[in-house]
Amino acid sequence: MISIFKKQTFIRLSIVVIALLMFSSCVYFNTFYNAKLFFSEAQKLRVKQENEFLGNNITDKYKKVIEKSDIVINNHPDSKYLIDALFLKGRSHYYRREYDLSESTFKTLLLKDDDDYNLLSEYWLALNKWKSGKPQPALEDLNQIISKTDNRGLLAQIYQSQAEIYLEQKQDSVAVSALEKAAKLTKNRNDKANIYYRLAELAYEIQNYESAIDYYKSVIKYSFSNEQVMEVNLKIVQRYRDLNDLKKASKEIQSMLNDPEYSTIHGELELELAKLKLDQKNIKASILILEDIVVKYPKTDTSAEAFYLLGEQSLLNRRDFEKADFYYKQIQRESSKSIFNEQGRLRIRELDKYNSAKEFIKDIDNKENTVDSLATEYVVDTSKVVGELYHLGELEAFHFNQIDSSIIYFDRIINDFPNSDLNSKSMYTLSHLYEQIEDTSKSLFYKEQVVNNYSDSEYAENIRLNDKNMDYGTSSIEMLSNIEYLYPANSDSALSDYKIIANLSNSEASKRALLFIANEYDYKLFNPDSAQKYYNQIVDRFPKSDQAEIANSRLRQFSKNDSKNNGESIVNNEQTEIPDAVIKDNSVKTDDPIVKEKAIEIIKSLENELSDSTSVIEF
Repeated sequence: MISIFKKQTFIRLSIVVIALLMFSSCVYFNTFYNAKLFFSEAQKLRVKQENEFLGNNITDKYKKVIEKSDIVINNHPDSKYLIDALFLKGRSHYYRREYDLSESTFKTLLLKDDDDYNLLSEYWLALNKWKSGKPQPALEDLNQIISKTDNRGLLAQIYQSQAEIYLEQKQDSVAVSALEKAAKLTKNRNDKANIYYRLAELAYEIQNYESAIDYYKSVIKYSFSNEQVMEVNLKIVQRYRDLNDLKKASKEIQSMLNDPEYSTIHGELELELAKLKLDQKNIKASILILEDIVVKYPKTDTSAEAFYLLGEQSLLNRRDFEKADFYYKQIQRESSKSIFNEQGRLRIRELDKYNSAKEFIKDIDNKENTVDSLATEYVVDTSKVVGELYHLGELEAFHFNQIDSSIIYFDRIINDFPNSDLNSKSMYTLSHLYEQIEDTSKSLFYKEQVVNNYSDSEYAENIRLNDKNMDYGTSSIEMLSNIEYLYPANSDSALSDYKIIANLSNSEASKRALLFIANEYDYKLFNPDSAQKYYNQIVDRFPKSDQAEIANSRLRQFSKNDSKNNGESIVNNEQTEIPDAVIKDNSVKTDDPIVKEKAIEIIKSLENELSDSTSVIEF
């Protein structure tokens, strides 16, 4: 009886122990399973991201992976899931940009000496080096791994990672070579398609359209995604347009429009057809297609782009500003996410500015005509009139592609307001516009007018510097650059040359020369009287310049210092003194190491202060 009882007790205890063991195993298996599940969800979301910055939803999922993995790692160190948990954790830290923690995790994994994970750990450690700002050591480590393995999947990953590093370093051709190797090694068809898609986009960026088309065709060959195949076919049409092979582009569009499988992208295809007609200069046919698109496919990115193109045609070809304004305002209403919204808003601002200036000039002209008929006087704000005329000319020339119309406004400034501040700028702009339309004689005429009548202006300086076909004399900026180059070798001679340029005229070069001379006397030669003399010249001759602001600031410091320290020099605007300092040939002799360091810093910065090139008008 006792024996039977003992047997029953033993059986019960055995069942309890087995149940506890099974429960414990089940718990950490579930924990690991959940970690894998969260990682899979995070990966799917990450791949869909269009940029490298992950949202909170994705990073939170990676955080949960880490938390679940830690439970396995810390509470079940002998578990068969330990290695996998470390691998999940290391990658999750990496995607969360926690590179130190990722590195530490993969080093721990490497110590486990698991044949399946050793090279993988080395691979992820190399990626951590790259993301930690060490791209070259990362590339070297990746090359080491390549020499150790023949695993096609791992090699494909390595080549893709190398390509990203090379792209970051602007080595596009090397990156393309690495991606081509990755594509050949990858077995998964979708992965292969995605690599070829990346190659196609890279080829497009460097305007290698033939290669882009070939790569896109490889995407079609390997992709299982109908959506991707349709997108790529559309891109092939666009690349044919880029190559100006309009016949092939048209054939591809018509083929897809006739295929029911492409019905979901008919809007995009019709848009491409409209662009094709524009390329063929068939404006009327293009506008008809665009007008049809905005009716058939409303509230889409396609209709938003169609409205933008309609606006461009109304503005640039039909000169119907009212209709153009209407079309541009429709873009936002069609799609708030359209890439053409900002361009549309810019066009609306340009039209508002144009219409305002046009109305102002029209009003002025009407008043002047009325005054002439009544033989009375009328006071005109000349600067306002000239400014609005210049705005009109600038918009017509550089925004609306209407050079002939713009020339009328610039001519009016020159003829009606010969003493205006914008006269030299208008002449310079005309020289540029006539050069654009290949009217060499008129371009030359206005260049000579600028150089002869406004020799000290930045526009004259720019003509002397950039027009090598004619001899307009030596640019004072060129002279200044030569002196700056020779200065370190012979500072005394260079200082005399600076004074020559400073006295030439009220030009950009003379401003720079004066400031350099003043700084030289102020900070290096410690001659406050001479420094003040040249600072005062800057203020008197160029009262509204940046140099005058600097000069006024130093003159105020001199005045303040005179009242407090009986004329002792100060080093900078914080009144750092250099006691008994002797500065010669870029050296500073003083017993105070802090003062010496500060003085040398200031001297170097001032000697480089004037190295920037002169500013010129931008078109």
